[in-house]
Amino acid sequence: MSPPSLRTFVLDQLLDDNARVPAVIGRDATDVITPDRALRDAALALLVLPGSDDQELASRLLDALREFDDLEHPGFHELLDVTGAPHVVGDVRTPSSQALAGWALYRAGSLLGEEALVAAAHECLRQVIEAVTAHGWPARLDRSWATILDGASPLEEAAVLVLAADAVDDGAPEWSTFLDVAARHLERYVHENGVWACLTPRGEPDTMYGHRARAGALAALAWAALHDRGCHDRAADHARQALLHVQAHHPHVGARGYWDRSDAASVVRVDPVAALHGRPDSPFPAKLLADHALLALAARRVTALGEVGGDADVQLKALAEEATAEVERYTDPQAGGVFQGQGSWFSTPVDPTVPLARHVMAPPRSTGSFAVGNTTYVPFHQKHAQTQLLALRALGDRTPTASKAPTLAEPLEPVPFDNDLSWVTSAPLSEGLVDIPGYLRWLRSTASGLGYGLTPYPAPLGLRSDRTAQTFSVLHVVSDLMALGEPVPDVPGVLTGVFATQNTDGGFGEQPGLPSEAFTTYCAVLTAVVLGGGDHPAFDRDACVEFLRACQRSEGGFGNAPGYPPDAWHSHLAALTLVALGVRPDHEDNLVEFLVSCQNSDGGYGNLPGSPSDTFATFRVVDTLVALGLRPPHADKTVAWLRGLQTEAGGFRYRESSVESFVGSYHAIAALYVLGALPADTAACMRWLAARQSADGGFSRTPGGPSETTDEGFIAIQAIHMLEGKLNRSWAVMMT
Repeated sequence: MSPPSLRTFVLDQLLDDNARVPAVIGRDATDVITPDRALRDAALALLVLPGSDDQELASRLLDALREFDDLEHPGFHELLDVTGAPHVVGDVRTPSSQALAGWALYRAGSLLGEEALVAAAHECLRQVIEAVTAHGWPARLDRSWATILDGASPLEEAAVLVLAADAVDDGAPEWSTFLDVAARHLERYVHENGVWACLTPRGEPDTMYGHRARAGALAALAWAALHDRGCHDRAADHARQALLHVQAHHPHVGARGYWDRSDAASVVRVDPVAALHGRPDSPFPAKLLADHALLALAARRVTALGEVGGDADVQLKALAEEATAEVERYTDPQAGGVFQGQGSWFSTPVDPTVPLARHVMAPPRSTGSFAVGNTTYVPFHQKHAQTQLLALRALGDRTPTASKAPTLAEPLEPVPFDNDLSWVTSAPLSEGLVDIPGYLRWLRSTASGLGYGLTPYPAPLGLRSDRTAQTFSVLHVVSDLMALGEPVPDVPGVLTGVFATQNTDGGFGEQPGLPSEAFTTYCAVLTAVVLGGGDHPAFDRDACVEFLRACQRSEGGFGNAPGYPPDAWHSHLAALTLVALGVRPDHEDNLVEFLVSCQNSDGGYGNLPGSPSDTFATFRVVDTLVALGLRPPHADKTVAWLRGLQTEAGGFRYRESSVESFVGSYHAIAALYVLGALPADTAACMRWLAARQSADGGFSRTPGGPSETTDEGFIAIQAIHMLEGKLNRSWAVMMT
C-alpha cells in the first residue's frame, strides 16, 4: 500500500470531521498526542489548504477558525481544549497569531466572495497594528489589548505582521503607512552577522536569545515583501543576509540540515544560562522541520528577487535545496506526514554528536511534551500541525518515496557471536583507583519505586535530573550493580516496573504511558534479559519484535520510531534488542550495507553515510556488526584511528580536531575493546576516568564537578572494567 501524499495526510489524518486541527498527532489520527487546538494552526490551515475552487473546504475551515472568536473582547482566543472550550492561558493576544487569524479571514473572504469577511479581516489587522505600534511592538498583550504581558519584541512577531498586512492590502494608505513604520522597526534587528531574534523591552538586542533560524526565515520573507513594495532600499540585502547567516552558522555538524539557533557570537551550543534566565526554552538546540520549510520558502522567494546573482544566488539556491531535502527526508514513507525534527546531545558545549529523537529539558507545557520528574521532553517523532501545514506550503502536495539501500562492495567475514550474558566480569576492579563503596552508596540512593532515577536527588535545582524512575537509568544501575558483583534488590519488582512501560504497540517508553522509542525499548528489554525476565508473562515479546521491525526503513537502517529517518545510533539499539531476543533483523543485508556505508577512509564511522567520523558512531556500527556475527571491515584501520584520538591526559577526542569528551571516550574505549584492542596508554586512561569521581561518590564529565547522572557512573565503571580486561566481551557488546 503506497503512502498518502502530504495534502491527503493532512486532510485525512490531521483534520477531524469538522475541519478542526489538533496540535499534535503521532503516526496518524489514531494517536492524537495533543488534542487541544491552537489559533495559529487553525489560521495556517485556512491559509494553506484550500485552493481557488475549494469553497466547501474553505467554509469548513472558516467555521473551525470562528470557534476561536472572543465574544467579549476584540480578537481571538488562542487556545481551545478538545471540547472547544477556551483555555484560560489562551486568553492573551499574541500579535503573530492574531495577525495570522486576520489574514486567514481575508483569504476565506476572497475564496468565498464574502465582503463582510474581508472587512472583518481588515478590522482584525487594524486592531493588531494599533495595539502593537502603541505599545512598542510587544511579544504579548492581555485579552483587552491594554496591558503588556511580555514587553520583549521577537522578530517573528514583527515579520508575520508585515506579511499579513502586505497580503490584505486593498490599496488604502493605512497599509503602506504601517509597512513603512514596520520597515524601520525591522531595521533594528539587523546587524553585521545576520538578524537578532529578539529585542529586549528597552529595544536593545537580546543577546541571550541570540539568533533563530525561524526568525531569520520569516524576516527574509518580510524583507522580500518590503522590497517588492519599494519600502526600503536595502530590503533585498537584509533578506539575503538573514538567510546566509543561517546557512553559514547553523549547519548540523556531522549530519544534514540546520539547527534552530545560535548564540550572540553565532555559535551553536548548549546554553543553560540562557534557557533558565532568558526567554523560556530548552538549553539544547534542535533541528526543526517547520523551520526548514520556512527556510526553503524564504530562500526561493529571495532568490526570485534577482538583481544580485553570483555567489549569493548560488548559496541561496543551495539553502533552498538542502532545506527541502530535509523536509522530504523526515517525511514518513509509510504513514505519510512530516516528523517534527531531531535533537542531539552535545559532546562538548558547542558540538552536537549524539543524535536524539527528542528535545530534552524543554519548557513545561511545550507543545506535545511529556514530563519525567522535573524534566520535560518533546519526542521528535510526533507530527505537529504547524509542521505539516508549513511543509505542505513549502513542498507542495508530494508523495513520500522510499530510499534505496547502498550497495556493499564485498561481503563481510562471518565471526560467530556467542551473546553469553550469564556472567559479567572475570575479577573485581583493582583497589585504590575508584571509591567503589562511595559509588555504590550513591548508586543505591537513586532507587525510586520499582526502578531507579538518573540521580539520587528528589528535587534538584538547575538542570540536574531528579530520581524519578526511568528505563534509561534502570539499565545503568542494574548493569553497574552486576558488574560490581552486587545483588540487584527486588528483581521481581524491577521487572514489574520495566514491563509497566510497554505500550500496546509493543515498544517501551521512558515511563508507563510515555511514547515508544527504539532507544527506550532497548533499555527496557536488555534490563529484563539480564535479570532473567525475557520470558516474563507480562512481556509481550512478539509485539515488541514487531515494533522494532516497524522502525526499519527501506534503506536498511532503523529510526527511533516507525517511519523515522535511520541513523547508525538507533540502528545499533534496535538491532541489539532484536539480537537479545534471539531474532534476526529483517532485511539484514540492507542493514549491514547501511552501516558499512557509514565508514570513512580514515577507518572511523559517521552517524550517517557521508558524515565525518566520530567515536560515538564508530562504536555503534562496529558493535552492531559484531553482534550480528560479522567482522567489521578494515578493523586495523579503525583501531589505529581510535588510538590516534587519545590525548596525553588519557582521555579521547571524539572527533579529529575536537576536544576531549567523557562520553566520547567511553565509546572509543568500548569500540577498541569489542575489536580486541586497548588504548595506546591504558593507565593514563584509567586515571583520567577515575579523576572524574565526585565527592558524593557519583561521576562528573569534568574533574571536580558535581556528580551528574547514572550515565556518567555507568561510563566510568564499565570502561575501567574494559581497560583492566575484566569485562565479558559479550556484555560490552550488548549492555551499551
